[in-house]
This record gives sequence, structure tokens and C-alpha cells, in this order.
Amino acid sequence: MAAVRAWLLGTPQLQGETNGSAFAGFKRVLRKGVLIFALIITVLFALIFYQYQRSEEAVRSVEHTRQVIAYIDSLRTYLLNLDTAVRKYAESHDPDYLDPSLICRQSRCPSAGQLIALIGTDGAQAARLAPLPELQSALEAGFDALQQRAHENGNATPPERELGGFDKSAIEQIHRILIEAGREELNQLETRETARIHLQSLSSALLGIAGLWTGLALFGLYRETVRLIGAGIDAEQTIRQLSLHDPLTGLANRRFMQQNEKHLLAGARRSGKQLAVLAIDLDDFKAVNDQYGHAAGDAVIMKSAERMQQLLRESDVIARFGGDEFVIVLGQVDHAAAAREVASRVVECLCQPIPLAEGGIARIGASVGIAMCCTGTGKETLDDLLKKADTALYAAKREGKNTFREADASGV
Repeated sequence: MAAVRAWLLGTPQLQGETNGSAFAGFKRVLRKGVLIFALIITVLFALIFYQYQRSEEAVRSVEHTRQVIAYIDSLRTYLLNLDTAVRKYAESHDPDYLDPSLICRQSRCPSAGQLIALIGTDGAQAARLAPLPELQSALEAGFDALQQRAHENGNATPPERELGGFDKSAIEQIHRILIEAGREELNQLETRETARIHLQSLSSALLGIAGLWTGLALFGLYRETVRLIGAGIDAEQTIRQLSLHDPLTGLANRRFMQQNEKHLLAGARRSGKQLAVLAIDLDDFKAVNDQYGHAAGDAVIMKSAERMQQLLRESDVIARFGGDEFVIVLGQVDHAAAAREVASRVVECLCQPIPLAEGGIARIGASVGIAMCCTGTGKETLDDLLKKADTALYAAKREGKNTFREADASGV
């Protein structure tokens, strides 16, 4: 039960499992769901079959008891008809009352032997009914003899001796036995009917439990599926984040710029303002790597990215293109002077010393190239602007680094 409860409340993430395993998780849930439903269906059908067999047995038992009771009633009716016919004959002296068709309207009259055969293996009832066949045979033999003498005498008054072969005490004894047998069968009918109702209730309860387990299984699978869908969404977002952003600094990358090129350029054109692209390269960064190691170099890259981000507006975009190369896109600037102001501040902030965790201090600088676009009906692409900015960047490096240069209209 603890395992089932843990599964229903949510499977904890396995050690080493990542969001990238969402599809494997879906396969696992599907396999688990198939196994669970196969088990539930198997158990359910087994319970249904078992309860069906027991219910059928109970129904047959109840039906058999009703048949026994009906046969007891028909046998009593037959014997009562015999007694009534003899009594009326004694009163009216009319032999027509002894007509067998009036006494038994069936093709085969009920018999004690048939009743015992119908009861079958019920030992107590069979013992109780054991005297009946002999009593019935003697009674019917006496009736046949009486009937024969009545036809011989016609309407003459039957002397008392002519009724002597018909033992009325046997009828009373037979009735007493049949009443006791009928009472016992009624008790059995009540017991078996109660058992049948109990079995039906049990079947309903078992089906309800099976339905409950099915519902719990569906709920558990639903929770697991929702968890895996969430993991899949997280995985997709993670993949998208990794594909569009630099893993070290979290800044946008070249792919991000390419995918958002139309948006960046269209925004500037719609506003009627300019767009500035700043290409930035860290100066003396290789010396930091050589002196302090790549871990220190990564720290310098992250600190430089942080400092540049603090200089920008929310509408501006900064990206790392790899190594120590960065690109800043300033959207909707009024004039080139605003871009030059940002470039100057970038150079200034990156020239500040950067303390390292190893205890040293990294000293770098930055060279910046500026390219402007979207004045009038300019058709420049982002690649065109990057080439212009790179050209201006290398011009700044040739002039001594730690400075910026702006590309002219020809891109030089």
C-alpha cells in the first residue's frame, strides 16, 4: 500500500533524471498504464465470472426449492382431491365423483417417489419423506378398489365395508409429512434467497471496489502524465534557453539575434528612429587566461557581461557571440551621439579592475565598433550592420584599444 500511495501522490524524480528524459517517462507511464489496466481488467473479469457462477448457482438453488415447494403443493392437492372424491361419493352415492379425470387433471399424477427424486441429496428431507411412497401406493390401491366396486354397484348405497380399503388416516399422515416438508423447504427458500441477495450485494461491492481502483489508477496516471508534460515543457524551455542564450553568462547568442533580426529592425523603422549595433571585444583578455587560468577568464567574462547589462535599457539587447566578443543592439536611438555615449560608458566600465576569487586582480579593456542604420528607407540587414561594426572595432584596436570608433556610411 505504501508503494501504491507513493505512486499515486507523485513519483519522485530519480537521481540523475533530467527534464530531457520526459519522452522516456511517457513510455514508462504508458507501459505502467497498460500493465495496471491489464491487471485490473483481469481481476475484474475473474471477479465477475466467479460471482456470476455463484449467483447462477444461488438462482438455480432458489428455483429448485420453488419447484420442490410447488410439487409438494401439487401432491397435497392431488391427495386432497382423492379424499374429497371419496367423501362426496360416501355422501351422494354417485360414482361419477370417483372419476380420475376430476381428481388429477395432469397427464401424470404427482407421486411421492418423484418428489423424493426432485429433492435429491437432501438427506433430512429424504428421510422425512421416506414413508410417503408406501402410504401413497396403499391409498391409491384402496381408491382403485373402491372405484371398481362403485361401478359394479351403480347408485346403490355403499356399505361401510366398501370404504374400508380407503385408509383416511393415511391421508392425514401424508398431509402431516408434506406440511413439515413444505415448511422446511420454505425455510431453505428464505435462506437461499438471503444468500442470493448477499451474493448480489457482494458482487456490487466488488465491482465498486474494482471501479474505485480503476479510478485511482486513472488519477495516478493523470498525475504522472501531468508531471511528465510539465517536465517536457521545462525541457523544451531549457533546450530553447540553451539554443538562444549563452550558457556562461545567460546573455543572448548569435542565434537569438538572427531569429529576432526582423523584429529589431522593424521596430526602429516603425518608430522613425535609428538602430545602433555595437561590436565589443575585450582587450588583453588572453593575458588573464594565461596568468590566472580559464576559471578566472570565465569570471571576467561574467563580470564584464554584468557591468554592460547595467548600462542598458530594457529595450536594448546584449549578446555574447563567443570568446570575448559581445554585441549590443540599441533600439530606437534618436541620433548617433546616443550610441557613442553608450560605447564610451562601456569602455569606461570595462577598464575598471576586476577582483578574482584566486586573490588577483584582472585588468582588461574594451574596443567598440559602432554601426548605425534604418535612417530613411535603409535596407541593411543585421549581418550588414555587424560587418560594419566589426570594421569599426578593428579600427579602434589599431588606434590603441580601449576606445570606440563609428563606421561611416560606406562601412569603413
